[in-house]
Amino acid sequence: ERVEGVQVTPNFFALLGIAPQLGRAIAAGDFEPARTSVVVLSYRFWQRHLGADRNVVGRNLLLNGAKFTVIGVMPAEFDYPVGAEAWAPLDLTVAQRANRTDHYLQVIGRLRLGVSSSRAQADLNSIAARLGQEYPASNAGHGVRVMGLVDDVTEGSEQFLLTLMGAAAFVLLLACANVTNLQLARATARQKEIALRIALGAGCWRIAGQLLVEGVMVAGLGALFSLLLSSWGLALIQRSLPAFIVQHIPGLKHEQIDSRVLAFTLAVGVLSGILAALAPALQAGRADVNDVLKEGGRGAGSGPARSRLRGLLVVSEVTLALVLLVGAGLMVKAFQTLAARDMGFDRNYVLTFHVALAESKYQDKASVREFYDRVLVNLQALPGVQSATAAASLPGSWSWTSTYYRGEDQPPAAPGEMRVAISQVVTPDFFRTLRVPLVSGRFFTQEDGPDAPPVALISQSLARRIWPDHDPVGKRIRFGTEGSKDPWCTVVGVVGDVRQSTFSREVSPTAYVPFAQVPIGSSTVALRTSGDPVALAAAARAAVRSVDPDQPAYDVRTLDQVLSDNESGVSSSAGMMMAFAAIALVLAGAGIFAVMAYAVRQRTHEIGVRMALGARRADMFSLVLGRALKLSLIGLAIGIPCALALARALSSVFSGMLTININVGVFAALAASLALVAVLAAYIPARWATAVDPMIALRHE
Repeated sequence: ERVEGVQVTPNFFALLGIAPQLGRAIAAGDFEPARTSVVVLSYRFWQRHLGADRNVVGRNLLLNGAKFTVIGVMPAEFDYPVGAEAWAPLDLTVAQRANRTDHYLQVIGRLRLGVSSSRAQADLNSIAARLGQEYPASNAGHGVRVMGLVDDVTEGSEQFLLTLMGAAAFVLLLACANVTNLQLARATARQKEIALRIALGAGCWRIAGQLLVEGVMVAGLGALFSLLLSSWGLALIQRSLPAFIVQHIPGLKHEQIDSRVLAFTLAVGVLSGILAALAPALQAGRADVNDVLKEGGRGAGSGPARSRLRGLLVVSEVTLALVLLVGAGLMVKAFQTLAARDMGFDRNYVLTFHVALAESKYQDKASVREFYDRVLVNLQALPGVQSATAAASLPGSWSWTSTYYRGEDQPPAAPGEMRVAISQVVTPDFFRTLRVPLVSGRFFTQEDGPDAPPVALISQSLARRIWPDHDPVGKRIRFGTEGSKDPWCTVVGVVGDVRQSTFSREVSPTAYVPFAQVPIGSSTVALRTSGDPVALAAAARAAVRSVDPDQPAYDVRTLDQVLSDNESGVSSSAGMMMAFAAIALVLAGAGIFAVMAYAVRQRTHEIGVRMALGARRADMFSLVLGRALKLSLIGLAIGIPCALALARALSSVFSGMLTININVGVFAALAASLALVAVLAAYIPARWATAVDPMIALRHE
């Protein structure tokens, strides 16, 4: 099987302040000559592959074809770098230490107490500038970016989490407004009870306190019930997300409702209960005892102050619902645009998997070439396979590499100038398999072998960058830094541009070289099929095992699934935003319905008098419906500028990831939908108003 491993220096675990659960961590002695290769395992690896054997320390594992001795097992909560399952010593050779052209290592450090990250950034900028002057060929133009470790591992996901938390807060405010309306109605129904309590000596603050306690108890019970729903929702989210997303997004695999979540939820519940019960409690405490206790003291609970408060709550609900609807609508629209973006290749009917050959077993280029040649022949022979290819990476894989380049007749790069392109190593059928179009020249062929002159294909964007006014075919390009000894490659063709990621707004200049001339051990294999690619997954694995029984084909997915999985964070967030927006729409409709129904009930006598004096049923219908529409239109008028502000905020938050545009059509459609919900919510109370019998209403009063 394939597992993710990381090479680290001796003080890696000590710097992070984490000790192994079993055994010991990597130490300086593990880097001495003639030492035994050692490895520290993750808790997940220990459980999944070794049955949680507590005697595992001292046992040997075969990793990349070499023997490693297990010296420790990390605790379950340790997950850095995210997704890592094994840690081994980073033992660089003398040549590797002297090589300044590779910039692949990540450095972590602990700041001295009292030293700010800005000061560390300034110090390292000075060091980087000095190195750029001393070694212009390898260091000019390279800087250092200092950031906190938490910020580093959460970069890319924090925006979505904050957006969803904001949406959840909006829904909570809507719920509070609804509960406040219900509490107002309930307090009105209890006017005589409250008046009697006041008459018997209860103070206003005591009455208010009683209603607050009742509201907090209800909210607390709601919070506890929400934890049950949350545990179910959490399990649903973890099951719905792709396995590799769960493995590589910080915290997802360890998500659980712990004491901190419990305390936070209860605190929010109590605060919500206070917020929702505060206005009704204050209103009830100020009731006129004499008026309420009078026989037939009609309308004591339906004064203008309460009517205005209920109207204000309806306006706020409509405003919040519109803002949330627009935010969700814009995110969904942005995701649809993202998913429909032309990436320059055909993602359908393509099966992909990864292969990583052990260097200890495949020590020379000839053995690597032979392995992939045999695998591709086996895959091509499978029924339903149209073509098969191996490449350094595929679009959407997040593992592409870059290379410096210099075109023929181009002057040397100026100090600090970064001439960088995506570097791809591919077999001849790569372009046929992904259906990348040929613009000019030719594709690679089997004749472009190890003994043939070096050749390359370049993308249109790279061709325009190097030779904007000339035909690139026949010209030469060299890869590597200035002074590189790599040979010049003849450009034999120009192909269409390919986006490396669905999140890429611009295409990246790309250079392709033949796999036969630059064989690599780790690659991605892709095969285009005439039918369902998933049906060939088992046969593809068998094709690899038939060449090398010990070689796993891992991460077997369709290319469409690879790209969809990469977009899953956006799609999940957009889906949750839509769920929040739907809840907001229901809450807004329920709030309008409750207020209008209560208003009709309170104004039954007034409606009866109006109808006794000649008012038509249609007039009563218009009276109630007009009130609801008026409140809704005020809410929409306030909500539109708020939604515009939210759209700008979302555009800023997701800059570089999503293109969120202020879409007039989305605004109009969602505002109209909310207005329609308001009309529907007020329709039934309006019909109740038309059904009032004047004689019964007047006799009741």
